[in-house]
Amino acid sequence: MRGAAFAAGVAALAALLAGGGGGRASLYSPDDPFAVPVGSDGKPAPLPFDEFKRRLAVLTNALVEPKAGEKPNPDRARFLDRIAKQEKVPKRTAPEAAALATDLLRVGQSDRALGVLGPHAADRRPDYFVFTGLASAHAARGEWADALRYHQEGQFDTKMPETVKGLSKGQRDWWARLDADAVPRFYQIRRQETEERRGLGPAERHAADETEDVLPLFPLSGEPVRFVNAAGEYEAGVLAPAEQAKLPPDALATVQQLVLWFPGDTRLYWLLAELYAAAGDVRAAAQILDECTWGRQYGNRKVLVAHRHALRAAADALDRVEPLEGPAFGLGTIGVYFGVVGALAVLALVRTVLKRR
Repeated sequence: MRGAAFAAGVAALAALLAGGGGGRASLYSPDDPFAVPVGSDGKPAPLPFDEFKRRLAVLTNALVEPKAGEKPNPDRARFLDRIAKQEKVPKRTAPEAAALATDLLRVGQSDRALGVLGPHAADRRPDYFVFTGLASAHAARGEWADALRYHQEGQFDTKMPETVKGLSKGQRDWWARLDADAVPRFYQIRRQETEERRGLGPAERHAADETEDVLPLFPLSGEPVRFVNAAGEYEAGVLAPAEQAKLPPDALATVQQLVLWFPGDTRLYWLLAELYAAAGDVRAAAQILDECTWGRQYGNRKVLVAHRHALRAAADALDRVEPLEGPAFGLGTIGVYFGVVGALAVLALVRTVLKRR
């Protein structure tokens, strides 16, 4: 199982750098909702870590565009096949347009998604998922003010259908709650961060990156949670009771769902690591921060790096006492991993240089 998660992590890193991360929240996708499970009591249950990583790998793999002469990977091909079928529908309804736009976003084609959804924004009976889809398409382009505007219009002018194909009643109701609070809060944070960085020069932007902290998503109002122990210091796997009280019971499930909706957002992924650490799962937390540091190019965030060192030390110490089940990774596997990470670092550097030209 850990081997599967390991492979999924490498695939996710490659996809994020090759294709970028699209934004998607509460999207209508009856065939592949990628929904966190919700029990009969209406309470969401976080996915097992390996299953979460598998789903994240599917979404990030779908973003990878093949090189000239190569075929798309199986995950991307599945979405492309469905897009081709949906595009043959002569007069799409608003829900059909929303489903097509979701698949377009999952393969990184936000411009086409906007083109599909735009005409339906003026429908006499506005469709809920048209507006959440428009918000997600703008988020994928880094247009956070537009994302927030369309999301809020959807909340004010429309209502999520009482039944949503692909979702249980509990999942539908939980998604509606996320759309009412966590998603707009996320958009607001992202919009504010973008506005604060507008006009910064390269040196100032670099300094802002270095001092970046954990995404302040929780609580949804009030003083943000600080991931520290009772003494006010960071400690792997420990969270002060006063800070724990700021987290909602479904915090881990919420951020899992948000990461599946926004697979390229490293700040969200970093927050997920801190939540795993707060829950005592230092192994999962360390693995995520390893990916943030190397594959996602967040190694210049001083807070993240300090937390990663503490979590990696705790995870390694735990492995010495309680070895992981299943076959250990051989030197060949480790070599492949660091080879991939090295290649991704080179790719990121090349892309940065090209952007500056």
